[in-house]
Amino acid sequence: MKNTTYYLTHFKLNSEIFIKIETFLKHQFAYVNMVSGKLVLMVVTLVVASLVLGCTGEKPPAAETKTPTPEAQTPKNWRWGTADPGSYGYRVISGVINNIKDDVPGYEFSINPYSSTTAAIKGFCKGEVESTYLADLGARKLYDFTGPFEGFKSEVKQMPVQTFWAYTMETFLLTTEENADKIKSWSDLDGKPVFMTPSGYMNHLNLRRAFAALGVEPQHVEVDSKFVCKALEEGTIVATGLYTTARVSLPTWGQELTISCKGKLVPIKMTSQEIQKIEAAGYQVVEVDLSKVTDIKDTAHAVPFYFGYHASVNMPEDAVYNLLKSVEKNADRLTQVDPGLKPLVENVAEFQIGGIKSADPNIMPIHPGLAKYLKEKGLWNSEWDEHIAKK
Repeated sequence: MKNTTYYLTHFKLNSEIFIKIETFLKHQFAYVNMVSGKLVLMVVTLVVASLVLGCTGEKPPAAETKTPTPEAQTPKNWRWGTADPGSYGYRVISGVINNIKDDVPGYEFSINPYSSTTAAIKGFCKGEVESTYLADLGARKLYDFTGPFEGFKSEVKQMPVQTFWAYTMETFLLTTEENADKIKSWSDLDGKPVFMTPSGYMNHLNLRRAFAALGVEPQHVEVDSKFVCKALEEGTIVATGLYTTARVSLPTWGQELTISCKGKLVPIKMTSQEIQKIEAAGYQVVEVDLSKVTDIKDTAHAVPFYFGYHASVNMPEDAVYNLLKSVEKNADRLTQVDPGLKPLVENVAEFQIGGIKSADPNIMPIHPGLAKYLKEKGLWNSEWDEHIAKK
């Protein structure tokens, strides 16, 4: 075995520690000379190391521990219910999401198409998706549980609140040049036969609420949309409703009408008093340049209504706020999605104000995230405070 001097110098021991080691070895390893020198050195080395650390009160250095890198937070699902993939609503939100998703952290977006808008709304209310496609006019029927939602209340797990308004349709009225001298305003249609667009559809309902605000009751005549021009020429109706999407496009039947009755149609304007009554009822009146969508070189007074995509109050405030901020940030890119988004792109915040007024917060509450966004913009109306949705 090595001598005392070796251990004192090799392990840098003081004499007091070595005496303790030597005593330990004598008692515990009396047989040490019976084994090979290599084994002895190994055993002695381990014992010395143990005793040195024990005697000096030092602890072996702790093994290096690596702080586990936290896994990236799993994004939450944000599913959007719309009508079928061939619908305008599906196409619009697909393009919007594709352009804004990277600026809304913590969520993974997907689109869930349903057989119809009503089916999408019901699916949302049952908790199948986080947002649903809904027009302001449909909100009243949903909240009143009338029409297609009659008897549906027991199945509801959540209700949509005003979240994100995306585009409008604008409903206006046309008559023939032959009738223009007799029908100079909307009120002149009181009691007259009018095709107020197909019964039950949103534009039909929009005309009805506008006429109600004016105290006027035309007699709706249901007409096959392919034969509206013929009905006007034969006098079955004296006027027809028609509409644009975001003031830039007509429905197919509207295009057919303006071709069949080319050069025979004129818009029915509102008087200043009628405009005041419409606006007093909480609706808007806008001008549609018909020369952009027809051969008519004139403008029409129209009442817009809003389409949007709405979540429940369960969707966090910051999520909706970030969504709206992202829409604003990427507004220039959204015009490439569809021309119908142009009014939204021109001023995202002002567009939301129009949607709130049209939907009526007394009926459909406002999401806290939308409220936060509008307050930041200085556009919030304090009268709406009581209509911010609460859980």
